[in-house]
Amino acid sequence: MNLYRRLGIVTIFCTGLLASCAPAAQRGTLQLYANGEERLQTGWTTKDGWKLQFDHVYLTLGTVTAYQTNPPFDPEAGDRPASEVSVVFSDPVTVDLVSAQRPLVGSAEAAVGHFNALEWQTLAPSLQLVGTAQRGDVRVPFDMTLDQPLAFVCGDYIGDQRKGIVAANSAADVEITLHFDHLFGDGAEPATAEINRDAVGFDPFAAIATPEGITVDWLGLQQKLSPQDFETLRKALSSLAHVGEGHCREIAL
Repeated sequence: MNLYRRLGIVTIFCTGLLASCAPAAQRGTLQLYANGEERLQTGWTTKDGWKLQFDHVYLTLGTVTAYQTNPPFDPEAGDRPASEVSVVFSDPVTVDLVSAQRPLVGSAEAAVGHFNALEWQTLAPSLQLVGTAQRGDVRVPFDMTLDQPLAFVCGDYIGDQRKGIVAANSAADVEITLHFDHLFGDGAEPATAEINRDAVGFDPFAAIATPEGITVDWLGLQQKLSPQDFETLRKALSSLAHVGEGHCREIAL
């Protein structure tokens, strides 16, 4: 067989099996973390003067999808992320946000590039908050299960370091960040601050406590809180999700 015929055979072979002849697509690893911020470890004072200490804050996640979007996704625009490049974390997982280290939700192979949008949802029991609240001599243990479903879309992570930038043969991370001061407010801020105007505080929960404390789920809160306090709680939960300091938007499941 002459040289030209041999070259022709090789050319045809590589054309038919292009993926075998071309270098493999560059891949890395994308890790997904959840973060309740340092205040869950250290505790803080609510807008109405209760000192909160948490033993556990359990978050139960369903499907989480990370996207590479161009132009960058704006959650306030009212749409959903759209991209041909995404990573889906589909396994349900429960993590405890009261931890010295951010809990790892999942890890998956990912295409090289910038993952700058998230879409995620919870599964029942969604959130379970276990701890104590104290104001003066009054101490209230609580175990509150917020078992209504939650779902959010989020844009790019905003913080001291950029996240979600996957390089070949290396790992990058994205983060679901929950700001619990949106629920209870912050006693270190003025009463007129937005964080306190929109938060529930702890007084409405203390008002439904028994001598043993508070053990309640979402239905119980709906029945026992005043309609105004329950609506404030519902709205506060809709602003709980962030990506660092970046915003998310609640969506319907």
